[in-house]
Amino acid sequence: MSILDEFNYPWHNPEAQQLHNILVKIHSNSRMAVLAAQQAGINTSFIFIDQALPLVWKEILDAAATQALTKALARQTRDGLNATNPVRSFLEDLLADRPTQTENEPRNADGAPIFLTGSDDISNDEALLFHDDLMIQIGKVPALITTLQNLVTLAPSVCKLSVDFHGKAGSGTGFRISPDLLLTNWHVLHNRSDDSPASAATAEFGYDDDGKGGALAATPIQCDVNSIKTSKEDDWAVIRSKKALSDSWPIVKLSGAIDPSKGAETYIIQHPLGNRKRLGFVRNLVADFNDRAVHYLTDTQEGSSGSPVFNSAGKLMALHHVGGRPQEIVGKPPVKKNEGIRISRIVEGLKAQGITVP
Repeated sequence: MSILDEFNYPWHNPEAQQLHNILVKIHSNSRMAVLAAQQAGINTSFIFIDQALPLVWKEILDAAATQALTKALARQTRDGLNATNPVRSFLEDLLADRPTQTENEPRNADGAPIFLTGSDDISNDEALLFHDDLMIQIGKVPALITTLQNLVTLAPSVCKLSVDFHGKAGSGTGFRISPDLLLTNWHVLHNRSDDSPASAATAEFGYDDDGKGGALAATPIQCDVNSIKTSKEDDWAVIRSKKALSDSWPIVKLSGAIDPSKGAETYIIQHPLGNRKRLGFVRNLVADFNDRAVHYLTDTQEGSSGSPVFNSAGKLMALHHVGGRPQEIVGKPPVKKNEGIRISRIVEGLKAQGITVP
């Protein structure tokens, strides 16, 4: 039975959790959420609006299920998105009762990402780094152009990972760090419910668009799940391809990684929600860091797990781990941050397991 047809909303189901996360991201405050629910025909009389947005949506989805209106809500949400929105394909698959790709990102029951260190809340000092003005001085434009050109060169190294857990589909992002080795997160290649590794994994290189609304043909590469080396504690994993990778897909050398610094720019090449490649580059300054993790505001979503985090010079800074919660106040500085894992930490872990990379 589809989650859209169940009388009690199936919160244990990854598809149900992902639908909840999508609705939280699309509707930026509780009043907008309740209005969307009412437009779908849901009786919202018993919804407590003065609580955190994820909890409002939890009550709405519970009400939608008992009123047999979850499908109507999903359909309305899909119809309100343009064709290029990365969440639309998930909703279309859900409505057609086709298999969907869900993210395995570690989260608490309220939807909050589980960080290695701290939480996604930002301090007052961190908030001062960010401003509402998204314009830049004209003198900085040449440097931005150079940065974007560097990132276009690096982008082919990033792949979408489609993962199978004995019949349950998952997705994430990975990138090439040696002739046949890909780096991603532990939680991309393992089922968090029982820690079991993937039964199959495919890396799709060139899963991109043509810049005109069309899609480019990707190259699927089967990966060897028996080659996985990993650290659950630091949420990283490597996996080897079963055949040679193209020379046109650059190797991102971990030895060339740089240390983070507060206020440095971060750029993330990613496959959000398992969709075609995107670049996160707005309000993208480092908020804080320690010897284990880096925190930044750069946009991500579920499916971005395992993405490389670069600085403005195209130097690797971190492996994206978790985050992606929406802004809570429209038009104000972001109030949530994302987390990446320090590359130096990953290199230490790889050496401890006898793995040498460029």
